[in-house]
Amino acid sequence: MFLKVRRNAANSGQGFAAWRIALWLLLLLAAFGGVQYLRYAQYPYLVGAFAVIVVCVGCILRQEWARQAMRVLAVLLALWSLVTGGLMLAQWGQFEQARQAAQAQPQLAELATMMIEHAKRIYQIVLVIKAIAVPVLLWLAWQLGLPTVRKEFHTRPV
Repeated sequence: MFLKVRRNAANSGQGFAAWRIALWLLLLLAAFGGVQYLRYAQYPYLVGAFAVIVVCVGCILRQEWARQAMRVLAVLLALWSLVTGGLMLAQWGQFEQARQAAQAQPQLAELATMMIEHAKRIYQIVLVIKAIAVPVLLWLAWQLGLPTVRKEFHTRPV
């Protein structure tokens, strides 16, 4: 059975809507994450990425079931980002411990210090992305609950 997308004057969704861009970005990030999880055989995360992709596509096609699922998923992803970001911050001191351990071995100190600094930079980038993701995901969940957005979605005909 083909998915039928209806368009009419009340349901057209014409014009700019930032929540649609947020959905597309989330879709792209989930697809990128899915490829990474597949590459490193992280199958539980791969299943989660696939679920995010399915819900994002459903929202892009303006399916009512996807709008409700995305609201829940956005809050869960925001909480996940908050918790994992907090856990990452709790481990921040390990970079200094690793640097001190590297300094104890003079033959490897320079290479190890460069690797530690590189890992620290990546860690910082991930923390910034998580910090940005939390309010954006919560905003997306809120936007999808607004009456003006809600009326753009439709249920599947029986």
